[in-house]
Amino acid sequence: MPAREVHVHLAPSLVDPSQLRGADAVVIDVLRATTTIVHALAAGCVAVRPCLEVDEVRTLAATHPRRRALLAGERDGKPIQDFDLGNSPREFTVKKCKGKTLLFTTTNGTQAIARALEADRILIAGFVNFSAVCEQLCHGARPVHIVCAGYLGTPAIEDTLLAGAFVEFFCDEMDVRLNDSARLAWDCFENHGRILLGALQVSRSGEHLTELGYAADIPLAAAVDKFALVPEVRRDPLRIEVASAGIVKGRWAK
Repeated sequence: MPAREVHVHLAPSLVDPSQLRGADAVVIDVLRATTTIVHALAAGCVAVRPCLEVDEVRTLAATHPRRRALLAGERDGKPIQDFDLGNSPREFTVKKCKGKTLLFTTTNGTQAIARALEADRILIAGFVNFSAVCEQLCHGARPVHIVCAGYLGTPAIEDTLLAGAFVEFFCDEMDVRLNDSARLAWDCFENHGRILLGALQVSRSGEHLTELGYAADIPLAAAVDKFALVPEVRRDPLRIEVASAGIVKGRWAK
């Protein structure tokens, strides 16, 4: 069997969307969009509708019964005026989320999702559902492209670390061909994965969240395998729903 190709893209601008055709994609924005999406679905949201722009959320909200939709997101880490929620996973409780559709826009994460839309399959990952995503990917043969949201168009330590953890998983499980960014991410994980929380705290994103008063979100993002669910992007209409949920084999190597 030929080696499986595993590519890491350290920022959305570094991936040509046409490369993703016929492949599986994994979108990562550890601090905080993909972590928040997992929390929202675990708390009972029936779907997440990712939007690029704030006005797109407001337009979409007009098509949903008001009591069945939640408007959420951020710009520069700060909640958006007149939205129901920001982008802190702590906000997404069962009381607020159960049975609701989340209309969601963020500075980096929803941009990365949009960049990955030409992939055959798109999964949403954080440290919080690492092993569950691994289980979804371990039996396939298609190339895998890990798309990191990064920070304002540049690579981010937290996303690179998670990408590196996925690369290590693939290398342990099967023969792979890696691009150079995958090797860089793997090396980053080998050096900093044992101090995960500390690495997230000193990242530029972590420092920015601390400055804004969201330091408590960082340990939540570093909580490996808190959830056993995998969000997947669906189309027509574009939305994110739970693809699988249940007990999974822990695959965290650190």
